[in-house]
Amino acid sequence: MIVYITGKSGSGKSTIAKALAQKLDYDYVDVDSIVHNMYKNLDVLRRVEQIFGDCIYDENGKFDRKKLGQVYFSKQNQSAKKLFDEYTLDIIGQELHKKFKDNVIIDWAMLPITDFWARGALRVLIKPISDDERFGKLLARDNISKDYLMQREQAGLDYNEDEYDYVFYNDYTDIMQVEFIQKVCDDIQNGVFLTILGTQSPYAKPSNACPSYLLNDRGKCLLLDCGSGSHRFFDFNLLNNLGIVISHLHRDHYNDIYNYMYTSYVFKNQKKLINPVNLYLPREPRAILEDIAREKLSFSNIHNIEENNFYKYGNFQFEFLLIDHSPDVLTYATKITINNKSLVYTGDCSYSSRDRLVNFSKGADILICESSFLREHGFPTICNHLTAYQAGTIARDSGVKKLILTHFWPEEDVMKYYNEAKKVFCNLFVAIENDKYLL
Repeated sequence: MIVYITGKSGSGKSTIAKALAQKLDYDYVDVDSIVHNMYKNLDVLRRVEQIFGDCIYDENGKFDRKKLGQVYFSKQNQSAKKLFDEYTLDIIGQELHKKFKDNVIIDWAMLPITDFWARGALRVLIKPISDDERFGKLLARDNISKDYLMQREQAGLDYNEDEYDYVFYNDYTDIMQVEFIQKVCDDIQNGVFLTILGTQSPYAKPSNACPSYLLNDRGKCLLLDCGSGSHRFFDFNLLNNLGIVISHLHRDHYNDIYNYMYTSYVFKNQKKLINPVNLYLPREPRAILEDIAREKLSFSNIHNIEENNFYKYGNFQFEFLLIDHSPDVLTYATKITINNKSLVYTGDCSYSSRDRLVNFSKGADILICESSFLREHGFPTICNHLTAYQAGTIARDSGVKKLILTHFWPEEDVMKYYNEAKKVFCNLFVAIENDKYLL
């Protein structure tokens, strides 16, 4: 799991980030250290000098970060500031990409204005109870004037608490920090995780796969769809406790079911598999269902999906909603409930299903919503898929806590989907293979 920790300078975010990393045995990345190293590069300094002039140097000709701050925070330099941000954030982003992996804590105040914010991560905001105390700490720590501090504050970010999994109001006492760190650790160590296995359609690419999403409750797993290529991101050590739900029988959503079925047969013969894989499938198209059922080299049970029925696999309870997508298939949205948390997966759907989906998704903790189209391409309001904007309106009107966009055209920049949906819903993400979320 990736954990983002953000907050204003002096809020205590680095103290908490380091302690949390130590408690979880996660790697810790302090992005400010990347920034410090960046200014050791002469090419970087030359470019910054081109943007702001030689006022970034002290009287001895040495780079002075405080002098850079003074010109950066000046209201007279907005165009230069924009150039500087574009240049430096790109460099920092390249370095941060090298450190992006599972089980890492990233400490950076600027995360919410970067593309990294769209990635799957646990978001933590640290806010001081008293700004006066924070200001006092900053004046002493950074050896700066109060006027400079106020300039820096006015140019800083405003953090939207609705975009965070945790908001910690820091009173700078050890006891509150220890309690908060323990709570986050307990939630991570005992939680149900969602892992993205596939996001694109109609075909897979070397680093991507067709739609698939894995819920893991300490080894008991429920897989939502298994589109082409997605099985390569699955840990087959989990096969012994696996249920697979197929939203509809289009190839980009079920094609890899045969890989799971055949592997179950092989593992059974090797005595590595005790429990059959449970498959939950729509009844139509009948010919496809019968083709799957005829597969003899399999150790699996097939259950037919019915609307208004309730199903249980391990601690997962789930139900289905018949929605509009394509006349050749029955298509279902899925709602999963576990430990008083809920997740809704739309499958593929038309905006004609909007009202039903809004009602079905009310108050869900996570909505995984297809967003195949972009408004810029001029698709009609009602067709067989949603735009990213329509996905955002469904999330907004159903009051879900978190929206994950998926089902992208393989050649499209996923940030286009993010930016379109962001116009109507703030706490959203783009699905990326191997990203994890805590339900």
